[in-house]
Amino acid sequence: MIKNITRYLCIIACIVGIYALSIHFKNKISQPYPALNSMTLNVDETLQPVESLELDSNNTVIANGEELNSHLFPDCYYALFVDDTNNQLYAAKNVHSRMYPASMTKIMTAIIVVEQIESGEISLDDIVTVQTTFDLSYEGVLPTDVVAGCEITVKDLLYGLMIESNNHFALILAEYIAGDVSSFCDMMNKKAYDIGATNTHFTNPHGLDEPEHYSSAYDIYLIIKEAHSHSILRTVADFETYTYSYVNNAGLTVTEDIEASNLFYNGYVELPANYDIEAWKTGTTSGAGHCLAMYLTKNGKTYIAIASSPDSKEVLYDAMVKLMCLVGE
Repeated sequence: MIKNITRYLCIIACIVGIYALSIHFKNKISQPYPALNSMTLNVDETLQPVESLELDSNNTVIANGEELNSHLFPDCYYALFVDDTNNQLYAAKNVHSRMYPASMTKIMTAIIVVEQIESGEISLDDIVTVQTTFDLSYEGVLPTDVVAGCEITVKDLLYGLMIESNNHFALILAEYIAGDVSSFCDMMNKKAYDIGATNTHFTNPHGLDEPEHYSSAYDIYLIIKEAHSHSILRTVADFETYTYSYVNNAGLTVTEDIEASNLFYNGYVELPANYDIEAWKTGTTSGAGHCLAMYLTKNGKTYIAIASSPDSKEVLYDAMVKLMCLVGE
């Protein structure tokens, strides 16, 4: 009898403890990931698993579960730093864990746009007549005046997409290229599979959180490498500021000045000595936290750094600096 009572008390204590933890995680933005990783997601079952894909020998291969210097980044959900010249790993934490990619999604969006330009299907000088006024009801997403009927070039859409991280521009480009957003996402997913990013599935071109929209730090490594192979995107990454223009519904030309969302560009955070940034993308959502991916060069070698902080930009940029400082002079 006493044993049964003790057992029941233990069960009740466990239930109370689990409930308390669930409230803790629900109210704490710094823990957005476990729920995503435990969800049953509707993944395209026609895609083969990573193990069956013949990965490019130029890629650094990191085993599932492999960790290196992860203790240096206790406040990051994931962190990755690779010397991609020598395929040497300096840091790896949760690099194959499924996560919300936020606006790092736009790296793939830009790749699809640039491939269409390179193939001659479209050009940077094309004038796009916006077909749809997209309503993005999401915290932190500002409304746009570039609505249905406005005219804007592909170049300005692409630069605004990557420098300012304009979510509406992602949708406008998707509709212009593929006719609709869903078809454009199919193009994104096919490209992800083609380069080996098989733990990735896109359901939108901007990166706002959706249950079936996910990637991993390792896949972002593959994606930003692909982006860097396109000269147009290397050029875009050079801009700290940019001015774009569009013609509104009244026939008036409107100009907008934008600034790079990467804090290494505007003096808020100092880039460690001898590094140059050749490709990058920031991201911030409630599910992803604050994240950043960068393709870097230093003393003739190339490096890729990727990290996410659930808590703050300060923690994120501190982690990025720490990653880069793992390499000696």
